[in-house]
Amino acid sequence: MYYDFLYIVQPNVTDEEFDTILSDVVSRIEGSGGKVLKSAIWGKKQLAYPIKKYRQGIYVNLFYEANTTVPKQIESFLALKDDVLRQMTVKMLKKDIARLTQGEQKVSTVQENQEQNAQS
Repeated sequence: MYYDFLYIVQPNVTDEEFDTILSDVVSRIEGSGGKVLKSAIWGKKQLAYPIKKYRQGIYVNLFYEANTTVPKQIESFLALKDDVLRQMTVKMLKKDIARLTQGEQKVSTVQENQEQNAQS
């Protein structure tokens, strides 16, 4: 199954703590036989409403492939972390997966074109 996973980290965490949380999530996905397809750190954003007295949070989005038990494991792991404000996992539809892979192909094609133009 393919999943879209979004979580929000407290804005006052250090870079080391943030990197540790991110690497822990990725290692748990890969340790359970899954594969992270794409990860994006959206950065510090304004929250729609205060959560635990914070008005901002650092957003992280992961697209991954794993068996059906992994999302529950990841969510229970992050529920114990005080630095994580919110989290949400959504099962992806086939059309969304196709759109994700097409986006990766377009990015690689653009990068190849830029490299060829730089060499010329």
